[in-house]
Amino acid sequence: MKRIVIICVILCTPLLINAQTQIPTLDDLDHEIAMSSQYDKQYEDVIRSVKKQLHTAKRMEDRYDLSNKLFNLYTSYSVDSAIVYAMEKQKIAKAMGSQSKVNDTKLNLAYLLIRGGQLKDASDIVNSIPRSEISQDLSFYYFSTRKTLYRTLADAALIPSQRKQYKQMEKLCNDSVVDNNQSPDIWSRAEQLVNRQQYEQAKKILIDAYHHLKPGDRQTAFVSISLADIYGREKNVEAQKQYLIAAAISDIRNSVKEYLALQQLAVILFEEGDTKRAYAYMDHAMIDAVFCNARQRTIAMADVWPAIEKSHERETKSRALRLTAALVLISLLSVFLLVMIIYTRRRVVELRAIRARLSNTNELLKESNNIKDEYITRFLSECSAYIDKLDSYRKQIYRLVTANKRTELLNTLKSQEIIDRELDSFYSSFDETFLGLFPNFVEDFNALLKPNEKIVPKQAGHLSTDLRIFALIRLGVNENELICSFLRCSKATVYAYRSRVRLKSINPDNFDEMVLKL
Repeated sequence: MKRIVIICVILCTPLLINAQTQIPTLDDLDHEIAMSSQYDKQYEDVIRSVKKQLHTAKRMEDRYDLSNKLFNLYTSYSVDSAIVYAMEKQKIAKAMGSQSKVNDTKLNLAYLLIRGGQLKDASDIVNSIPRSEISQDLSFYYFSTRKTLYRTLADAALIPSQRKQYKQMEKLCNDSVVDNNQSPDIWSRAEQLVNRQQYEQAKKILIDAYHHLKPGDRQTAFVSISLADIYGREKNVEAQKQYLIAAAISDIRNSVKEYLALQQLAVILFEEGDTKRAYAYMDHAMIDAVFCNARQRTIAMADVWPAIEKSHERETKSRALRLTAALVLISLLSVFLLVMIIYTRRRVVELRAIRARLSNTNELLKESNNIKDEYITRFLSECSAYIDKLDSYRKQIYRLVTANKRTELLNTLKSQEIIDRELDSFYSSFDETFLGLFPNFVEDFNALLKPNEKIVPKQAGHLSTDLRIFALIRLGVNENELICSFLRCSKATVYAYRSRVRLKSINPDNFDEMVLKL
């Protein structure tokens, strides 16, 4: 057993430096499980490299050492492959004529048979090795293998007295591991202290060792599982879980497929009600045990697996029902939300239409105000000018009367010149004011007419009579009486102008409405 530990430490872990102080969590373990396939790939790369060396090795000693290395690599990864290389080792050892190496390979096979649940065959192999042939180098491995055998027999025993006897034999073998070795491993020494109920001393040497190890070190699993066992005896579940997590992380990082920590942690979590994680961890442990063909571990898990699986199924069904209820509720809410969206969109469209109408109204009001302001200003100015002109005209008449110039007075009163001049001035003022408000009126108005019927004023900045009629309509003066009064012409003339221009338009039926929109 010692050789397995030493070789795994050399191949799978870095040097024991940097104190391990961070407490691992279940989230850390979940991350490591997710990474397990990558760790396995790296581990298999190491195995392939050693196999290449074995295929090219010529010397028998080299082939033995490389077969031994492959055996140790496969021991906790694949029992079947480990058996292949244990038997290869045995064949080479016999060819070399080394009884010590033959006995070493027997212990290899015995250990693998224990893992596979063939306890009777394993016991026969161990007992076939004479005690006299157990060298100092082999004693650690010999007693460790016997200890593992008795522990497995105790776990499988149905009769309490047999279980007690095997437990006692296990303790004796552990004492032999410690007593027959100058530097026994830490967990064997701690186990001896635990067997003597010296828990604090055992924890002290294990915790000190733990703090000098890295999370990925292979030895972390052995130290952590020993600490978890002690805290489990003391009913300190939180500390037990902490070290089981550390042990499980070490196992996963080193591609160990036959392990105890993850299985024990799954049972604790199941008892605490964390069924989801308990199921995931036990499922992972079962898959790894089957992959490794560690039948003894598979049998042990079979005792608790059905209860965890059944509880997980109940929880899954309950979760599915809750999910279905949530989906139904979400669907109803979605329908309600859809209805509200449709209703809201309709309201938004209506509001936009209202805003548009208000905006148009505001624009019309603004335009109307601008027109009123402009025409009121011009009206006041024109009124003031007309008052001045009337006063000037009065004074002219007065002078003619006082001067007794009767002929000139009659000529002045008969003349249309003043009226015509004032009308021209009034229309010029109107045209100027209107085109100031609607500078594009002539172009926009002609756009409503047929291409060959456009009206072009004789003088720029002035309107023709027909344009002046529709300018008044644009200002809202639509009655013919007002228009003919403004233009000092008959209703028939206004009607004729309006009818003639309407017939020239591209849309005679709606011509006046289109003019109002210019």
